[in-house]
Amino acid sequence: MSPPTRLLFIRHARSVWNEAGLWQGQADPPLSEAGLVEAQRLAERLRRMPAIDHIYASDLQRAQTTARIVAEALGRPLTIDPVWRERGIGQLEGLTTDEIIARFPDAWASRLHGSMHAPGGETPEDVLRRAVAGCEAVLARHDRQTVAIVSHGGMILATLVHLLGLSPIGFTRLNGGYHTAISQVDIIDGHARLERLNDHAHLELP
Repeated sequence: MSPPTRLLFIRHARSVWNEAGLWQGQADPPLSEAGLVEAQRLAERLRRMPAIDHIYASDLQRAQTTARIVAEALGRPLTIDPVWRERGIGQLEGLTTDEIIARFPDAWASRLHGSMHAPGGETPEDVLRRAVAGCEAVLARHDRQTVAIVSHGGMILATLVHLLGLSPIGFTRLNGGYHTAISQVDIIDGHARLERLNDHAHLELP
């Protein structure tokens, strides 16, 4: 059996908006001080894992900064690509969860059946199209290599739904939510296999 193409989807470290409980979408707040520590812990974890050939990251600074810390620690090349940006969530950006529930109850309820329909934001179909384009580009460039992609919770979720061939209800079944968590998909002879999901063991260390 040929070696797999290994994709490590990694959520960015904590931003100042995460600490304030604000939904970000494509807003661009920086990492918090705690987020910088998380990124260093992630780098140490990845240093102990099988070697990464290339790193990709969203151009939003919370992902880009996380990826630069990792790339510098591992001495690996980094490509910044806006295809890995978080989903645009329109009128929900900058709101707390309680504010979203109060102001946009229909949008909040839509989460029970699939990806949230964010007013004024990207549609779930738009996000899936970006996920498809991003995966096709990476797989074409890095056959049988290990690639880390530092992105965002919503975008990682859409990408996993695409790669695993899940229906829209898959958005309610998977979770990539912890900051710097690693979700691993191995591509073997064209078939995707989920090997780990939302692995954040490095944040549990003392």
